[in-house]
Amino acid sequence: MRLPPIDLSRENTFGALTYENGGEYGPIGGDYLAFMLVHIGSLRLETDDSVLQLEAGQCALSLTRHRYMTTVASDTLTHISWCDGRPQNAAWLYKEREKFAPFIVASPMVHTLMQLGVDLGLGERGGRSGVRESLTNALLHAFIYEAEVIEAERPIPQTILQARRFLEENFAADLSIERVAQQVRVSPQYLVSAFKKHLGMTPAKYLWRCRLDYGTHLLQRTGLSISEIAYQVGYKNPYHFSRQVKLAFDCSPTELREQKRNA
Repeated sequence: MRLPPIDLSRENTFGALTYENGGEYGPIGGDYLAFMLVHIGSLRLETDDSVLQLEAGQCALSLTRHRYMTTVASDTLTHISWCDGRPQNAAWLYKEREKFAPFIVASPMVHTLMQLGVDLGLGERGGRSGVRESLTNALLHAFIYEAEVIEAERPIPQTILQARRFLEENFAADLSIERVAQQVRVSPQYLVSAFKKHLGMTPAKYLWRCRLDYGTHLLQRTGLSISEIAYQVGYKNPYHFSRQVKLAFDCSPTELREQKRNA
Protein backbone atom coordinates (compact mmCIF):
# COMPACT_ATOMS: atom_id res chain seq x y z
CA MET A 1 0.00 0.00 0.00
CA ARG A 2 1.41 3.41 -0.96
CA LEU A 3 0.36 6.00 1.58
CA PRO A 4 0.87 9.76 1.40
CA PRO A 5 3.10 11.31 4.07
CA ILE A 6 1.46 12.41 7.28
CA ASP A 7 1.75 16.01 8.44
CA LEU A 8 2.45 16.38 12.14
CA SER A 9 2.37 19.43 14.39
CA ARG A 10 5.41 20.50 16.39
CA GLU A 11 4.21 18.35 19.28
CA ASN A 12 5.67 15.29 17.50
CA THR A 13 8.06 13.54 19.92
CA PHE A 14 9.99 10.33 20.46
CA GLY A 15 10.80 9.08 23.92
CA ALA A 16 11.53 6.15 26.21
CA LEU A 17 10.60 5.52 29.83
CA THR A 18 10.98 2.85 32.49
CA TYR A 19 8.17 2.37 35.01
CA GLU A 20 9.43 0.72 38.19
CA ASN A 21 6.26 1.08 40.25
CA GLY A 22 3.52 1.55 37.67
CA GLY A 23 2.08 4.75 36.32
CA GLU A 24 -0.15 6.29 33.68
CA TYR A 25 -0.17 8.86 30.88
CA GLY A 26 -3.18 10.84 29.77
CA PRO A 27 -5.96 11.07 29.05
CA ILE A 28 -5.23 12.99 25.85
CA GLY A 29 -8.15 14.44 23.89
CA GLY A 30 -8.62 15.30 20.24
CA ASP A 31 -6.96 13.80 17.17
CA TYR A 32 -3.86 11.99 18.38
CA LEU A 33 -1.37 9.56 16.87
CA ALA A 34 0.76 7.34 19.11
CA PHE A 35 3.07 4.47 18.28
CA MET A 36 3.92 2.36 21.35
CA LEU A 37 6.65 -0.28 21.65
CA VAL A 38 6.91 -2.41 24.81
CA HIS A 39 10.43 -3.66 25.53
CA ILE A 40 9.88 -5.10 29.03
CA GLY A 41 6.66 -5.77 30.95
CA SER A 42 3.20 -4.84 29.70
CA LEU A 43 1.07 -1.79 28.95
CA ARG A 44 -2.68 -1.15 28.94
CA LEU A 45 -3.71 1.09 26.05
CA GLU A 46 -7.13 2.80 26.08
CA THR A 47 -8.15 4.40 22.79
CA ASP A 48 -11.56 6.01 22.40
CA ASP A 49 -13.90 3.06 23.15
CA SER A 50 -11.43 0.14 23.00
CA VAL A 51 -8.79 -1.38 25.28
CA LEU A 52 -5.61 -3.19 24.24
CA GLN A 53 -3.05 -5.00 26.38
CA LEU A 54 0.46 -4.92 24.93
CA GLU A 55 3.13 -7.36 26.10
CA ALA A 56 6.92 -7.25 25.78
CA GLY A 57 8.03 -7.34 22.13
CA GLN A 58 4.73 -6.00 20.78
CA CYS A 59 4.00 -2.62 19.23
CA ALA A 60 0.78 -0.81 18.37
CA LEU A 61 -0.32 2.12 16.24
CA SER A 62 -3.03 4.13 17.97
CA LEU A 63 -5.19 6.73 16.23
CA THR A 64 -7.76 8.39 18.43
CA ARG A 65 -10.38 11.07 18.00
CA HIS A 66 -11.45 11.64 21.60
CA ARG A 67 -9.41 9.82 24.26
CA TYR A 68 -5.97 8.25 24.60
CA MET A 69 -4.50 6.87 27.82
CA THR A 70 -1.84 4.36 28.87
CA THR A 71 -1.53 2.54 32.20
CA VAL A 72 1.19 0.35 33.68
CA ALA A 73 0.43 -1.97 36.61
CA SER A 74 2.21 -1.14 39.88
CA ASP A 75 3.60 -4.66 40.33
CA THR A 76 5.38 -4.83 36.93
CA LEU A 77 8.69 -3.37 35.76
CA THR A 78 7.92 -1.95 32.33
CA HIS A 79 10.13 -0.24 29.76
CA ILE A 80 8.54 1.40 26.69
CA SER A 81 9.42 3.72 23.85
CA TRP A 82 7.02 5.84 21.85
CA CYS A 83 6.43 8.22 18.99
CA ASP A 84 3.47 10.59 19.09
CA GLY A 85 2.00 13.65 17.42
CA ARG A 86 -1.09 15.51 16.27
CA PRO A 87 -1.96 14.36 12.73
CA GLN A 88 -2.88 17.12 10.28
CA ASN A 89 -5.21 16.48 7.32
CA ALA A 90 -5.01 12.73 7.90
CA ALA A 91 -8.54 11.52 7.22
CA TRP A 92 -7.03 8.92 4.86
CA LEU A 93 -4.98 7.54 7.76
CA TYR A 94 -8.01 7.00 10.01
CA LYS A 95 -9.78 5.26 7.13
CA GLU A 96 -6.86 2.94 6.33
CA ARG A 97 -6.37 2.15 10.03
CA GLU A 98 -9.36 -0.20 10.01
CA LYS A 99 -7.72 -2.50 7.46
CA PHE A 100 -4.87 -3.91 9.52
CA ALA A 101 -4.18 -5.47 12.91
CA PRO A 102 -4.06 -3.13 15.94
CA PHE A 103 -0.73 -4.56 17.12
CA ILE A 104 2.11 -6.77 15.89
CA VAL A 105 5.36 -8.26 17.13
CA ALA A 106 7.90 -5.50 16.53
CA SER A 107 10.36 -6.27 13.73
CA PRO A 108 14.06 -5.28 13.74
CA MET A 109 13.17 -2.42 11.38
CA VAL A 110 10.58 -1.05 13.82
CA HIS A 111 13.07 -1.31 16.69
CA THR A 112 15.73 0.51 14.64
CA LEU A 113 13.46 3.38 13.55
CA MET A 114 12.15 3.85 17.07
CA GLN A 115 15.65 3.92 18.55
CA LEU A 116 16.79 6.46 15.96
CA GLY A 117 13.92 8.72 16.99
CA VAL A 118 14.65 8.31 20.69
CA ASP A 119 18.37 9.00 20.16
CA LEU A 120 17.49 12.16 18.21
CA GLY A 121 16.06 13.72 21.36
CA LEU A 122 14.06 16.93 21.62
CA GLY A 123 14.65 20.42 20.31
CA GLU A 124 14.62 22.16 16.96
CA ARG A 125 18.38 22.47 16.37
CA GLY A 126 19.73 21.32 13.03
CA GLY A 127 16.33 20.57 11.54
CA ARG A 128 15.50 17.90 14.12
CA SER A 129 11.79 18.57 13.78
CA GLY A 130 11.86 17.61 10.10
CA VAL A 131 13.95 14.53 10.82
CA ARG A 132 11.53 13.43 13.54
CA GLU A 133 8.62 13.80 11.14
CA SER A 134 10.46 11.77 8.49
CA LEU A 135 11.22 9.05 11.02
CA THR A 136 7.57 9.04 12.11
CA ASN A 137 6.46 8.52 8.51
CA ALA A 138 8.98 5.71 8.05
CA LEU A 139 7.81 4.06 11.28
CA LEU A 140 4.17 4.41 10.24
CA HIS A 141 4.76 2.86 6.83
CA ALA A 142 6.87 0.03 8.30
CA PHE A 143 4.13 -0.84 10.78
CA ILE A 144 1.34 -0.77 8.18
CA TYR A 145 3.34 -2.88 5.73
CA GLU A 146 4.26 -5.47 8.33
CA ALA A 147 0.74 -5.58 9.77
CA GLU A 148 -0.66 -6.23 6.28
CA VAL A 149 1.94 -8.95 5.55
CA ILE A 150 1.18 -10.68 8.83
CA GLU A 151 -2.55 -10.55 8.17
CA ALA A 152 -2.09 -11.94 4.66
CA GLU A 153 0.12 -14.81 5.86
CA ARG A 154 -2.00 -15.77 8.86
CA PRO A 155 -5.24 -17.52 7.76
CA ILE A 156 -7.31 -16.38 10.73
CA PRO A 157 -5.97 -14.06 13.47
CA GLN A 158 -6.29 -15.31 17.04
CA THR A 159 -8.46 -12.32 17.94
CA ILE A 160 -11.00 -13.32 15.29
CA LEU A 161 -10.96 -16.95 16.40
CA GLN A 162 -11.55 -15.76 19.96
CA ALA A 163 -14.40 -13.52 18.82
CA ARG A 164 -16.01 -16.40 16.91
CA ARG A 165 -15.74 -18.67 19.93
CA PHE A 166 -17.21 -15.97 22.18
CA LEU A 167 -20.20 -15.60 19.82
CA GLU A 168 -20.71 -19.37 19.70
CA GLU A 169 -20.66 -19.65 23.48
CA ASN A 170 -22.80 -16.59 24.23
CA PHE A 171 -25.19 -16.27 21.28
CA ALA A 172 -28.25 -16.35 23.55
CA ALA A 173 -27.13 -13.22 25.40
CA ASP A 174 -27.92 -9.67 24.37
CA LEU A 175 -24.61 -9.01 22.60
CA SER A 176 -23.34 -5.91 20.82
CA ILE A 177 -20.36 -5.50 18.50
CA GLU A 178 -18.81 -3.19 21.09
CA ARG A 179 -19.03 -5.86 23.79
CA VAL A 180 -17.49 -8.55 21.56
CA ALA A 181 -14.69 -6.18 20.52
CA GLN A 182 -13.99 -5.32 24.14
CA GLN A 183 -13.86 -9.01 25.00
CA VAL A 184 -11.03 -9.65 22.49
CA ARG A 185 -9.39 -6.24 23.00
CA VAL A 186 -9.72 -4.75 19.53
CA SER A 187 -11.71 -1.84 18.12
CA PRO A 188 -15.24 -2.50 16.81
CA GLN A 189 -14.14 -1.26 13.39
CA TYR A 190 -11.25 -3.71 13.18
CA LEU A 191 -13.42 -6.57 14.48
CA VAL A 192 -16.06 -6.07 11.77
CA SER A 193 -13.50 -5.60 8.97
CA ALA A 194 -11.25 -8.54 9.95
CA PHE A 195 -14.15 -10.88 10.80
CA LYS A 196 -15.68 -10.31 7.38
CA LYS A 197 -12.30 -10.63 5.66
CA HIS A 198 -11.42 -13.98 7.26
CA LEU A 199 -14.84 -15.57 7.83
CA GLY A 200 -16.84 -14.11 4.97
CA MET A 201 -19.52 -12.39 7.06
CA THR A 202 -19.88 -9.74 9.74
CA PRO A 203 -19.94 -10.68 13.45
CA ALA A 204 -23.62 -9.67 13.59
CA LYS A 205 -24.54 -12.04 10.75
CA TYR A 206 -22.53 -14.86 12.36
CA LEU A 207 -24.33 -14.25 15.66
CA TRP A 208 -27.74 -14.59 14.01
CA ARG A 209 -26.59 -17.72 12.20
CA CYS A 210 -25.59 -19.28 15.53
CA ARG A 211 -29.01 -18.44 16.96
CA LEU A 212 -30.80 -19.88 13.95
CA ASP A 213 -28.68 -23.06 13.90
CA TYR A 214 -29.25 -23.85 17.56
CA GLY A 215 -32.90 -22.83 17.33
CA THR A 216 -33.35 -25.26 14.44
CA HIS A 217 -31.61 -27.95 16.49
CA LEU A 218 -34.06 -27.43 19.37
CA LEU A 219 -36.99 -27.29 16.98
CA GLN A 220 -36.17 -30.69 15.48
CA ARG A 221 -35.04 -32.50 18.62
CA THR A 222 -37.17 -31.17 21.50
CA GLY A 223 -40.81 -30.58 22.30
CA LEU A 224 -40.29 -26.95 23.27
CA SER A 225 -42.75 -24.49 21.82
CA ILE A 226 -41.65 -22.12 19.07
CA SER A 227 -41.85 -19.18 21.49
CA GLU A 228 -39.74 -20.97 24.10
CA ILE A 229 -37.09 -21.79 21.52
CA ALA A 230 -37.02 -18.26 20.12
CA TYR A 231 -36.43 -16.65 23.51
CA GLN A 232 -33.98 -19.34 24.60
CA VAL A 233 -31.62 -18.77 21.66
CA GLY A 234 -31.67 -14.97 21.80
CA TYR A 235 -34.53 -13.76 19.59
CA LYS A 236 -36.57 -10.84 20.87
CA ASN A 237 -39.83 -12.37 19.65
CA PRO A 238 -41.09 -15.62 18.06
CA TYR A 239 -42.05 -13.83 14.84
CA HIS A 240 -38.42 -12.94 14.11
CA PHE A 241 -37.35 -16.55 14.65
CA SER A 242 -40.15 -17.87 12.44
CA ARG A 243 -39.26 -15.42 9.69
CA GLN A 244 -35.60 -16.48 9.77
CA VAL A 245 -36.58 -20.16 9.57
CA LYS A 246 -38.82 -19.40 6.60
CA LEU A 247 -36.02 -17.56 4.79
CA ALA A 248 -33.50 -20.33 5.45
CA PHE A 249 -35.64 -23.44 4.82
CA ASP A 250 -38.59 -22.12 2.78
CA CYS A 251 -41.06 -23.46 5.33
CA SER A 252 -42.45 -22.51 8.72
CA PRO A 253 -41.00 -23.78 12.03
CA THR A 254 -43.99 -26.09 12.45
CA GLU A 255 -43.51 -27.53 8.94
CA LEU A 256 -39.78 -28.00 9.57
CA ARG A 257 -40.53 -29.88 12.79
CA GLU A 258 -43.00 -32.12 10.99
CA GLN A 259 -40.49 -32.86 8.24
CA LYS A 260 -38.03 -34.11 10.84
CA ARG A 261 -40.64 -36.30 12.51
CA ASN A 262 -41.68 -37.85 9.20
CA ALA A 263 -38.10 -38.41 8.00
